[in-house]
Amino acid sequence: MQSDLYALGFQGSVATPTSENYEEAIKRQSATAALRPAYVCYPIGPADISLAIKFALTQDPPLEIAVKSGGCHTSTNASTDGGLVVDLALLKGVEVSEDRKTVAFQSGCLWGDVYSELEKHGLKAVGGSTWFVGVGGYMTGGGYSNLSGQFGLAIDNLVSAEIVLADGRIVRCSADDEPDLFWAIRGGGNQFGIVTEFVARTYPIRGPALSGALFYAVTDLKHVLGVLHEFLETQPATTYLCFGFARSPPHFQPSIIAIPYVDGGDSAAAEAFTALFQTKLAPLVSHLASLPSLNTASHAGDALLLDVPPRGVTTAALFSVLYDDVVEWVFNEWLNFTDNEETKRTLALFEFFKRGKVDGVAVGDTAYSVRAPHWYMALGTRHTNPELDKHAEDWADKVTSCVKRQNAERTGQMLPTPANMALGPDYTSTEEVYGENLPRLRKIKAKYDPTKVWRRGWVIEPSL
Repeated sequence: MQSDLYALGFQGSVATPTSENYEEAIKRQSATAALRPAYVCYPIGPADISLAIKFALTQDPPLEIAVKSGGCHTSTNASTDGGLVVDLALLKGVEVSEDRKTVAFQSGCLWGDVYSELEKHGLKAVGGSTWFVGVGGYMTGGGYSNLSGQFGLAIDNLVSAEIVLADGRIVRCSADDEPDLFWAIRGGGNQFGIVTEFVARTYPIRGPALSGALFYAVTDLKHVLGVLHEFLETQPATTYLCFGFARSPPHFQPSIIAIPYVDGGDSAAAEAFTALFQTKLAPLVSHLASLPSLNTASHAGDALLLDVPPRGVTTAALFSVLYDDVVEWVFNEWLNFTDNEETKRTLALFEFFKRGKVDGVAVGDTAYSVRAPHWYMALGTRHTNPELDKHAEDWADKVTSCVKRQNAERTGQMLPTPANMALGPDYTSTEEVYGENLPRLRKIKAKYDPTKVWRRGWVIEPSL
């Protein structure tokens, strides 16, 4: 059957269950996300993607299509059982514009690929905080960044995109060309086509950044929270802070962890951070360093990811106000959940950026519906035994649901759960993911995908 796809003129490569590389082709960063498609195709350009879509839809019955960029999400959204996966791994081009104001990068890139090229030009862009995150799902899902306090979400910095539609057409969208489509892909996820290239704004690197990790005793939680509140009252826009709980190798004792990012050129912010978190708190262990670029900083958390178990759940909950008793409840839940060999590598992190830029965009300006002031708490479970998959999902759902519910009860505000942060369609509804922008998304879905070719993940029903 591979020959049928090649007969159409497909120029890339194809893996099927009989191929030597099939098991490698279906791997994801978490084994929980891996299904067994009939085909994994690796296009070399948008024309190949058009042919792959045509091939899938002309089979009897038509094949379900899934799209993989980096494969980070722990749900099965980027795979399919018995269908066709379009794996974008060969689309790795990165090019800085002549005026150095934008960068074009193909959708098979990881953020490390983009940062490596930008570093050569003394530039940075709003992107993932870790190098191994794929750009595709990240960009179309919103995109929180170490730079969000200064420049907003990644989608707020998107200038244009090239996309292959359900009917195989290849179009470019921007504020002027196909504006409805451009609006929809900025937060609408995988529901409108396969993006092959993004063009985003760049910013100059103004000096070395400060990043790394600090560890504190869990018995100091109340004291650490007090300092955290003090920091958040005047948080500089150039900073991003992950605060939470981890059992780090080699001893895997529970600890409080702070992972800061202070952007280059802001020595005052770096001094203010270290005065609070390194001097006032006196960490047990401090691994802060001056780093030349986002590329280097994107590797700052690599040690926490070494030799992690192959299965995991990643999800998050947005919240408006940091309540100490909620943090303490999350800590106790995490402590109990990780008190065994299987789940000890699980992380619980609260992530903070200076408010103003992300929530300074009107909710209707992009498809991304979370524009009220907020931060978020992320969970990353890891385990080896497949029998623990449901247990991990249920625990993560319990914790995130509680954080959301407590926020809603105390503030009167129930925030959406964006697709990149949601556990999976079995736990989070389409309405919860897209919020008040869902009606417009349904109309645009009817225009660009009326037959629901794109039906993995949180499927938007076309408003016909």
